Amino acid sequence: MHTLLKHPVFTFLLIVVVGFVVMHLLYYEHARSPEVLAEKLITEDRDAEDCFLFRTFDIGPRPTTYEMQMRCVYVYAKLTKNPTACELLLPSDYGWSCLGVISGKLFAGRLCTRSGSLEHIKVYCNRESEGELSIDRPQIDNCLLYERKDLREWCYDARTELLDNTYNCQQITQDAVRDHCEYSYALKLRDPQFCFSIKDKPRREFCEFRVDMMLKYP
Repeated sequence: MHTLLKHPVFTFLLIVVVGFVVMHLLYYEHARSPEVLAEKLITEDRDAEDCFLFRTFDIGPRPTTYEMQMRCVYVYAKLTKNPTACELLLPSDYGWSCLGVISGKLFAGRLCTRSGSLEHIKVYCNRESEGELSIDRPQIDNCLLYERKDLREWCYDARTELLDNTYNCQQITQDAVRDHCEYSYALKLRDPQFCFSIKDKPRREFCEFRVDMMLKYP
């Protein structure tokens, strides 16, 4: 061994190996999972970019290091409700999904929410509404046909989001629904200037960022 240490090639390789190990231990992150690392970065007030310091061994049937780095960013954005973190994942579907999760959290105060497209709408009103219910293919041609206020306001929101040349946000009084309606209208027109009508500042800033991303990554 003493003879090997005197060999310049062996010495060089030893320095490289030791340096590699030290760099991994001191510079890169080796958390138990992407979720754990995301929570650590938030606690330490660090940026989402540090998720890409996550390192693991890509061995066996498991997600790759890059996939786990992306998962870390996704969790970071979800926990902080910080849409700028999602841009690190764009223009992938994962990035748009990331923005969708934040949108759901910011507009969580709505009592009735839509799923499905214009061709097959579904609406669900939660337990905090005027009465929990689900409707398959509800009409949105005339919102005044709904006796319940929460369904009428949902209808105005849905019309604004789904129908061309339609803006009914002025008919809505519930803040979260009104803000979501203004958000949907800005997205529909692809113009961040229409976000100004959103009352809640975090929602308004998210709207501006979301429309900007739509324009940047068409």
